[in-house]
Amino acid sequence: MEELVIFLGVFLGCLARSLIPFMRKLAMFAKEHEPFSWDHRYTASLIVAVFVGFVASIFVLPTIVEHGLGSGVLAFCGAFLIGFGSNSIVNEIMKLVGVV
Repeated sequence: MEELVIFLGVFLGCLARSLIPFMRKLAMFAKEHEPFSWDHRYTASLIVAVFVGFVASIFVLPTIVEHGLGSGVLAFCGAFLIGFGSNSIVNEIMKLVGVV
């Protein structure tokens, strides 16, 4: 059960980090009455970040579970932060390389 909570937290963290810039741009374009569509670079960064977040959670979260912190809200929050952070790192690397 802990694994499901952890993987759900990672996925939702990555998804939140992908949707925040999209929603900010959507609001900006809606205010100016211009059309705006989903950019597939958000999808690419989400897929890579979910993979990185899952790999990070596989290595980090067993230690947390071992110390009795692996169930419930604390495990979800830790996984959410890993997902959110991994997506931020992926976005910065994509900017550095010039993909975005």
